[in-house]
Amino acid sequence: MYEDNDDTIDTAPAGTYPDDMVSFSAGGEDGPDRPEADDDEPWDEFDEEALGELDEGAVSFGGPVALEDDTTYERWLQSALKALVAHELDVDGELGPRTRVAIKTFQKRAGELRPGAPKLAADGVAGPKTIAELELQTQSKAPGKREGDDAEARVVEDEPTQAAAPTQPTQSTATPVAGSNLTITEEKVDGTTEYVITDGRDTVRFSYWTEDYKNYKPHNVSRYRGARKNLVPDADILGAGYSKSEMGILKANALKESGGAFGAINTWDDQIVSWGMAQFAGHAGTLAALMADLKADARTKASYARLFVANGIDVAYGVYPWKDKTKTGWHIVVATDKGPLRGDDGWRHVRTQPRMIGAFLLAGNDPAIQLGQMVFWRRAFLHRAISKVIGKKDDGSSKGAPVERYLTSERGLALIVRLHNWMPAHVVTWSNKFLAALQQKHKGIDIYDPSGWDIAPDIEQAFAQMLADERKRVKSGSYDTYALDLSRHRGSFAGGQRSAS
Repeated sequence: MYEDNDDTIDTAPAGTYPDDMVSFSAGGEDGPDRPEADDDEPWDEFDEEALGELDEGAVSFGGPVALEDDTTYERWLQSALKALVAHELDVDGELGPRTRVAIKTFQKRAGELRPGAPKLAADGVAGPKTIAELELQTQSKAPGKREGDDAEARVVEDEPTQAAAPTQPTQSTATPVAGSNLTITEEKVDGTTEYVITDGRDTVRFSYWTEDYKNYKPHNVSRYRGARKNLVPDADILGAGYSKSEMGILKANALKESGGAFGAINTWDDQIVSWGMAQFAGHAGTLAALMADLKADARTKASYARLFVANGIDVAYGVYPWKDKTKTGWHIVVATDKGPLRGDDGWRHVRTQPRMIGAFLLAGNDPAIQLGQMVFWRRAFLHRAISKVIGKKDDGSSKGAPVERYLTSERGLALIVRLHNWMPAHVVTWSNKFLAALQQKHKGIDIYDPSGWDIAPDIEQAFAQMLADERKRVKSGSYDTYALDLSRHRGSFAGGQRSAS
């Protein structure tokens, strides 16, 4: 996939070496983008609905709804959701991210589908109220038999509409490291301890920062060796649903963010642990959402179990501690001798465990996991970025339109995707500021009507330059060397099918 085959990855930020100027800009112009320590709030907007694109169709309730499979509780649930709100949902008995999104969609639309339906908390948890409404709307009964188990089905209780009560997380299969398939050894290299981790198939090694680094903190991964690239052919990427334009944006972003190393790991900034070709973030929740995808997908579930679950790392859906409050969603679950650790506590523990760090590094070398990262990123990052509605005015004079209506060149959209990968909330706020400025300059054109951009294609180039300039103004480094091989011509972007998984 990538031309650079260097297997040594330095994840230390600029300024961490004793003789360097101290900076946490993460490597300057060519370094990866990561949120600053005081700048993580925009990442709180991560939207689980970006995990899947659900059909907005509804069914007629003149009689019982035909269900694809009702042999187990899980398959009945998926079949009911598929019939009502998620026609593209697979009925496989695996209650993964797409099922959670479908549950949330049904909870939001229950009153629309059946007038008089009770208001349901849109939390993605199939509690008794949600199940009862699904039973009513499909005129069916949820079976007691669970997938792979003869025990009676039990569901956690819905959160009350008015007061947020903790829900129980889904069952994690994380096991203590006693069942690990990894071998860990230590070697001294130039006075620094290197951890060598092997699973019998592959070997990686890494070291932590040493005390002579400026701004030293323990358990910050410095660099690792053994990154394997070029494992996924372009044909496989296209086969996973990417268009050639989307693949170009993927490669540009991955090369900028991680050098094309799918095992690249960062443990030094406010996200606690970031991993992968796009540095999916632990604290923000995108890394756990990715791992949930890897856990559920038939193409990656075996690798996930071998490298993560066997080494005490798993994800679950439910309530978990987050900052000084709680959140509901996908989160890390880490097995320890004193019991499981969830959320940020789990990520902090991962940082201290060479075995767990090694599990992530080795997972990044697995071709199936690499493709799984790409599939997730396309759906939850690329499509999410270019689908954001910009140009909406409070006075109602403009309803706005998706980014991809205004920007239609490969590089223009690549810049937006790059911005979203760094700070998702900036996509709308920055874009609206640029549109207002462009309107002042082009008084004879309705800038808020994207069709006008076809008449004056220089508008898109001006917008792209504004974005690049703003990025340079607010953060060291720029987009000047990013995606230069992608077309700047209006209309050059061609997207693939959005339903591809």
